[in-house]
Amino acid sequence: MSNGTTAPKGITALIYRDALGTDFSNRGISAHVMEVTVTGEGIDPVFEATDERPAVRLVKNENFNRETVVHAEPVTPAGEPAPWYMFGGTFIFSSDAQFRRAAGHYGAVPLHDRRE
Repeated sequence: MSNGTTAPKGITALIYRDALGTDFSNRGISAHVMEVTVTGEGIDPVFEATDERPAVRLVKNENFNRETVVHAEPVTPAGEPAPWYMFGGTFIFSSDAQFRRAAGHYGAVPLHDRRE
């Protein structure tokens, strides 16, 4: 994050993986760190994202039943094309009430950090 740009700020969240600790992210951010910095709408800019706690954003979409589904994905630096991310087997969670409000529910959110 020391490339001369201002690092995104948000709240911290832990990464949860399976009990074996297997990495299915194809060397995504969850393969290298234990925490992330959740940024975006409804999240106060409290902690600066770092290499040890990279920035992710919550993404909301509709499924075929028109229900809202939420996942997190890494924040792409400004000026770079956003890659296509998919679920790599890990989840993020924070007990901070801002996380619950931003996600729209209480519980873990899938982390889409796998690229092929």
